[in-house]
Amino acid sequence: MKKFKKILLVDDDAGFNFLNRITLQENGIDCPVDIALNGKEALQYISASPGDCPDVILLDLNMPVMDGFEFLGKFQKQALCCSNSRVFVLSSSEREEDKYKTMSQPVVKGFFSKPLSPDDIKEIMEHAA
Repeated sequence: MKKFKKILLVDDDAGFNFLNRITLQENGIDCPVDIALNGKEALQYISASPGDCPDVILLDLNMPVMDGFEFLGKFQKQALCCSNSRVFVLSSSEREEDKYKTMSQPVVKGFFSKPLSPDDIKEIMEHAA
């Protein structure tokens, strides 16, 4: 199993953050799981330590301050860790246009429905290797 240095959860929902963190741990992910409550916080987190980017970013789409779509645009324009970090959208949105719009971004490696499942984690492991 691939060993991650750290994972960043970007979601404004504390309940989902708690549940997703537990699901990651219960499925063999043994690394720090940090949390940003919106896209702006996530960009600040990443730019604060550019040499220590998360291996995986789990990104919600609908958040206050800066949503997931805006985060993706800025993340790719700033070229912040793009070569090292793998972004997976983790959303409650069931809109096909949201999935299409995010999956058309080169940095996005997958789109999952909340909450994270053991099968989602297996797919993340395959794509993040």
